[in-house]
Amino acid sequence: MGSVVLLIGVTLLSAPAAAKSMVQLKIWTHQRHMADTLQELIGEFNRTVGRQKEIQLSLRLLGDDSSDVFQEAQYHGTGPDLYNSGFSTGYGDPFKAGAQIWYDDFPGFAAWKAQWPDWYWIEGVTTYRGHVFTIPTQVLNSRLIYNKDLFRAIGRDPNKPPRSYAELREIAAKITRIGKGRVYGFAYCGADNWPLEWMPSQWAEANGDAAYWDWSRGRWAMQGYGRVLQLLLDLQRDGFLFPGVTRLTNDALRAQFAEGRIGMFMGEFWDVGVLNDQFPAKNDWGVAPIPTYDGKFHGKPRAMIIGGLWSINGQCRHKLDAWEVVKWFSRYETRAKLVEQGKCIDPDPKVNAGYVKNSPAMNGYNAFAYTLFLDYLGTYPNLPGWQPPEENPFTVFRRIVLDRSDPAAALQKLDALWNRKLDTYYRNNPKMKRDWNIYPDFDRVRGLLGQPKLKPKF
Repeated sequence: MGSVVLLIGVTLLSAPAAAKSMVQLKIWTHQRHMADTLQELIGEFNRTVGRQKEIQLSLRLLGDDSSDVFQEAQYHGTGPDLYNSGFSTGYGDPFKAGAQIWYDDFPGFAAWKAQWPDWYWIEGVTTYRGHVFTIPTQVLNSRLIYNKDLFRAIGRDPNKPPRSYAELREIAAKITRIGKGRVYGFAYCGADNWPLEWMPSQWAEANGDAAYWDWSRGRWAMQGYGRVLQLLLDLQRDGFLFPGVTRLTNDALRAQFAEGRIGMFMGEFWDVGVLNDQFPAKNDWGVAPIPTYDGKFHGKPRAMIIGGLWSINGQCRHKLDAWEVVKWFSRYETRAKLVEQGKCIDPDPKVNAGYVKNSPAMNGYNAFAYTLFLDYLGTYPNLPGWQPPEENPFTVFRRIVLDRSDPAAALQKLDALWNRKLDTYYRNNPKMKRDWNIYPDFDRVRGLLGQPKLKPKF
C-alpha cells in the first residue's frame, strides 16, 4: 500500500513574515485506524500551543510498507521529525541507528517524569537502558470478530459465538456452504509477517500454551502455535477458509469482512477503528472472547502494553520543538479524546476516571476495552538489538499450506532455530541478562505476570 500525505492547518497566520518563522515538523504514522482523530488533535495543537510556540505539524499516513519507506527516508536524511511509537523502523536498535532519542536531556524532563506513576517505566517498552523515550498509552488485545448477519443466515443465535475449535469449524462450514463461493466461514491474513507476536500467539495462549515467548523460562516458544496453525490448516483444507490465505493481507481481509464475505476472523483492538471508519462494515458484527481448542478455560492471553503516541527521530533538526509536541500529546486531556473516540484503550485508569467525559459509541469498543479482565498485561521480551531469524511461524505456515507438511515438526525445528540464535545473542551481549526475561511467578490462570528474576540496572 502506498502512503498518503495529510497536511493540517497549513496557513494559520495571515502575516507572511510570521508564517516564515513557524517551525515545520513532520509526523508519520501507520495507525490508519486513528488517522481521523490524529488529524483533529494535530489541528488543535496547531491552533493553540503550536501557534503560541511557532510550531506547525503535518501528518503523513503510511501503509504496510512503512518500515521500508522510513529506512529509505533515513538514508536520504528526509525522515520525519516524529513518528508513532508503535512504528516499525526496521532497525533492531533504533537508538544506535540514530532513528530515535530519549527524553532525559530535555529541559523540564524531571518534573514531567515525576507526574506519572512508577509503573509507567518498563524497560524495553518505555525506557531504553533506563532512559525514558515514551509513556504507555495503549493496550492491544485479541478477540474473535464475527458477522452476526451470517450467523442468523445459518440459523445460529448471533449472541452465541463459538467457544471451541470444533464449534468454530462447524459454523465456518455452514457459512461457507450457504455462501456458494462468495462467502467463507473464516479468514486469516497469511501474507503478513508482522502478526508474529500478535493474534495467533494470543489465541495460543488462551489454550494455555506458551507462544512467541515463554515468560516462565525466558525462551522463545514457537511450538505453542501448533494448535492454532492446525486449526487454520484444517479450515483451509476443508475449504472453509477465505481463498488465497498465503496472499491475503490484513487490510484486504478487513475490507472483505466489511463487505460481508467473511464470517469470522482473529481480531485485534485496532480493528474496531478500521471497521467503523477505514472500512465501514455493511453488516451487523460482534466481538467475542477467543475460542479455545476444547471450549474450556486454560488461562488468560496477553494484552500488549504499547508505548505512547510519538517518538522523536534522531535526525530531527528541531528537537526542542518536538519535545513540546510530545508533552502536549502525553497530557491526560489529549489521551482522553482518543479514548472518547474509541481509538485506544489507555492503561492508566486515571484517564477514564478523571478525563473521559463520554464513553465511546463505536461498535465493538466495549467488548475489547472493558473485558481486560480476560487478559494479562504483558510486553515484548527485553532484548535490545535482537534481530529475529527470517524464518518465523508464518513463513512456516505459508509453506505447510502449500506442501501439506507436518506443522508440529516444522515448529519444533523453528523453536530450536530461534533459541539457538537467542543463546548466541546472550553470548555476544554479556551485558544483556537472561534473568531480565524470566518471570518465575508468572500465573496465566490468574493473569499475573509478576516480577522478573532480575530487574535491569544501568
